[in-house]
Amino acid sequence: MPKGLLSFSSHNDINEIKTEWTELDRKAEENGVRYVEYTYYQTYEWNEFLFRHTTRGFGKFASAMHYLLVRLDGRPFAIIPTLVTRLSKKVRIPSCRVAGVLNICCPYTGEWDGEMTAAIAGYIETAHKGMKISFADVPMAAPFAGVMKRIGGELKERTSYHVPLDGFESHEDYVASLNKNIYKNIRKAYNHLKTDSKRMELKVYRRGGMPDGYMRSLWKLYLRRKMAWRHRKTGAMSEIGISLKAMYETSSGCANRSLKTLDAAELYVLHIDDQPAAFMIVYRHRNHLLMPKLAIDTSFSRYSPGILLILEASKRWIDEGVADFDMCRGDERYKKEMGGQNEPLCRIDKRL
Repeated sequence: MPKGLLSFSSHNDINEIKTEWTELDRKAEENGVRYVEYTYYQTYEWNEFLFRHTTRGFGKFASAMHYLLVRLDGRPFAIIPTLVTRLSKKVRIPSCRVAGVLNICCPYTGEWDGEMTAAIAGYIETAHKGMKISFADVPMAAPFAGVMKRIGGELKERTSYHVPLDGFESHEDYVASLNKNIYKNIRKAYNHLKTDSKRMELKVYRRGGMPDGYMRSLWKLYLRRKMAWRHRKTGAMSEIGISLKAMYETSSGCANRSLKTLDAAELYVLHIDDQPAAFMIVYRHRNHLLMPKLAIDTSFSRYSPGILLILEASKRWIDEGVADFDMCRGDERYKKEMGGQNEPLCRIDKRL
């Protein structure tokens, strides 16, 4: 039997439940909830940003935000944020396509039982009858994965790597822990920089501060790399498309807007001879870092710019006392080579 009485209420405006949400955030920190079960994406700050970003302008006609507040014996227990695409009637945990570890907001991970899981699953199914549930990137180890399994049966699993930086006393210890092959590649990259007389510099930006046009050039770099991942050739027409998409990302994109408005958002760029060779967007939550985007300019491949970017940034992070660097979902080879440990994520897709 449940350990108390569950009650549910649905809200369309996140401001209505700010008090309850910030209390859950505070409780998560107080309880020392494991990071994978309560990331930056579960905080009120991030979700309030998503609410403003998603419902501004004409966006409110295409999508709607819904928040399910779960109470246990009258106290806030969990909040399940969902984004509904009106046309397709698709329901998902909001992420604004920035990737990462998604979950519901719940700091009481040790209080779940089978009856509670069944009750929450039943409420979700009733509330979204006739819609397609598409919950993704939830940790297999999280209680909400049990809710998803009751709704959708078998869970689809995906890898997600993180580096526990607090396991190393120094940056030298971290580098020494890497396998021999990547260690050799790192030494080779630094040697290439030296023999080619190339100058390397790590730049960090917070709350804007970038030169005009800077982010647009980075988005072009990212979009070209994305085409390469998908084995698509670039040409005159594709370059036009890349330029248009880069303009959109710079003016209206979620990630770009977060860099301008959120204290937690940070941009790391590795320059080689004053040219951006690699960049990553990072969100900082307590003493953890979440990295949803990283891309390199392949013309600098000789210098392994993505690897050097992580190495140069991690020197700072270890000195700052960062406990964990989450490289997010995906099985890219560099994530494991850089000491990443897999924390499996799961998803369901089901028409109710």
